[in-house]
Formats: sequence, C-alpha cells, structure tokens
Amino acid sequence: MMRFLSGAALAASLVVAAPVVRADTIDMSTVTCEQMESMDADTIAWYLVWLDGWLAGQADETTLDVDQLGAQIDGIAAKCAENPSLSVINAAKAYLNE
Repeated sequence: MMRFLSGAALAASLVVAAPVVRADTIDMSTVTCEQMESMDADTIAWYLVWLDGWLAGQADETTLDVDQLGAQIDGIAAKCAENPSLSVINAAKAYLNE
C-alpha cells in the first residue's frame, strides 16, 4: 500500500497549472498525461486504481500486486514526462510493451 501511495504522491507532485474539467462521465481514453498532472492527489489515485483494473481486465488478470503497481506507476509517469500530450492509457500501454 505504501508503494502505491508513494507512486500516487509522485504523480501528484507533477501538478501543473491547467485545470481539468470535472464531469460525471469521463472518457478515460482521452485523459492526457498533462491533464492527469493537473489533478489533485485523490483524483489521481482513483484514476490509477481504475487504470490498473482496466489493464488487468485487458490481460485477464485477477490479482493485485501492490509492488508491481508502484513500479507501473513510476514507469507510466516516466512515459508521461516524455510526452505530456499522450493519453495516460497509451502511456501505460507503451510502458507495459517495453
């Protein structure tokens, strides 16, 4: 759990000035790295939990490895830093396909 929280804190530390519009329904495939960087820590944490679940569903996995999740968050953050206009989902796919 601490690894996840430290990863979420790392992602939250990348905050930029551009606000993200809050909506009841969000097309998660369109959220960019730059937009995620402007979210508050709680929103980032929820997004990352959703993303981990979505990726697990794509891979037909039913387990949660907290250490692996922390490493994935770090890897996705690195991909986002390289290309802020990339969607977070595509950054995750790029990291996982390395």
